[in-house]
Amino acid sequence: MNGYEIFKALLGLKLEYENFDWLENRSLSEVEILVSVILTQNTNWNNVLKALNNLKEAGINNLELLDSLDKEKLAILIKPSGFYNTKAKRIKELVSAILREFKDLQNFKTCVDRAWLLNIKGLGFESADSILNYLCKKEILVVDAYTNRLAKALNYEFESYDECREFFESGIEIKQDILCEILGKKCELYELYQIFHALILSFVKKYSKAKGINEEGKAILRGAVGET
Repeated sequence: MNGYEIFKALLGLKLEYENFDWLENRSLSEVEILVSVILTQNTNWNNVLKALNNLKEAGINNLELLDSLDKEKLAILIKPSGFYNTKAKRIKELVSAILREFKDLQNFKTCVDRAWLLNIKGLGFESADSILNYLCKKEILVVDAYTNRLAKALNYEFESYDECREFFESGIEIKQDILCEILGKKCELYELYQIFHALILSFVKKYSKAKGINEEGKAILRGAVGET
């Protein structure tokens, strides 16, 4: 079994996955994608959207404005996301580092790498990869707690984040044309990884039980994968 087979199986389940705000060509601006990576830590997505809406209503729509914004005022604006003082500090530190090292967002998108992001306080593997994939359009799959729940339902366990990521990425690039045919549209590899992540989220949320997948979901998943 590999990532391609799981991707194909999830596509066959006709899951509703296309409404995630962070997908390609959806509603979020580049600055909102960047900020949301920190806002989404330890909270749910609806709270992130409330915080982003506060920033939008305040006219905070570029890095320069974020950099010049008083940290306490930023904390008030992002309060719906929880842990707002810590998150305001981390956003300010990230934005300042980007402007200092890369001058602007476009140069950052082109030149940043994973190692640089992981040196920023508050950014772990998932956060760094989210920025690389969703903002910078790099060919890297974001894996998270939902991905691990799916893996465990298929009796897979991994020793590290990167081992999990590499497993779920496996086979997808080679079978890119087949997946695009199933989707009915041409997708770049980075976009396929976005879609795969959205499918995983949709499936696990639909069949969640505590911090795992319920028996119905496990049966459906194993049956679907067995048919690929």
